[in-house]
Amino acid sequence: MVGIAGVEGNGQAELVDAIMGLRPLVAGEVRLDGGRAGDGGDHGPEDITGWSTRARREAGLGFIPEDRHRQGILLDAPLWENRILGHQTLPPAAKGQFIDRKAARADTERIMTEYDVRAPGPDTLAVALSGGNQQKLIVGREMSSKPRLLIAAHPTRGVDIGAQAAIWELLKDARAEGMGILLISADLDELIGLSDTLQVMLRGRLVATLDPASVTPEDLGGYMTGARGAAGAA
Repeated sequence: MVGIAGVEGNGQAELVDAIMGLRPLVAGEVRLDGGRAGDGGDHGPEDITGWSTRARREAGLGFIPEDRHRQGILLDAPLWENRILGHQTLPPAAKGQFIDRKAARADTERIMTEYDVRAPGPDTLAVALSGGNQQKLIVGREMSSKPRLLIAAHPTRGVDIGAQAAIWELLKDARAEGMGILLISADLDELIGLSDTLQVMLRGRLVATLDPASVTPEDLGGYMTGARGAAGAA
């Protein structure tokens, strides 16, 4: 799990957009490397710079967005429709060129059970759920596809302590099973506690590489504001 630390507004959102294909690159390329989590395969690096967001999703990019209401969920749609958002061309949502509603509902029920999404059923409107349960649905949706890379942008923002702890455990379990995770967060304890390595972003550039096992929140804050110099390769 690679953590990206930085004061908000220093390029984290733009980085996520570039990886997801929502923003064109000015320079460089985006390469997706490694096998799908859990399949034991090695697909090799793929240059996905020119790919659409849909193609990137189908190739194994998972996305927990920073703002769940703007990019992650449809409040006036039932949970089963929210379950297939971004995955509507893949099983269990798709059956040929059509949406398989029965399978989508059944898989939504599975996610509700496995990820402790508390709601009456898959036909419940998302607006009826608490913020924590909305977030757990999104986390369950993205992790269920076993992505090659999961981009988790502020995954516990706006949720209560119980939901935060549950999401942390889910991310830890996914990492232990071999899932690659890019974690963007403003919560320093979250970054230090979950990441295997930390990168600091300042004014649109990666300026420091830090070891979460030894860095303190105070030191990390210093790099984020530019009060401390670069550490390691950037």
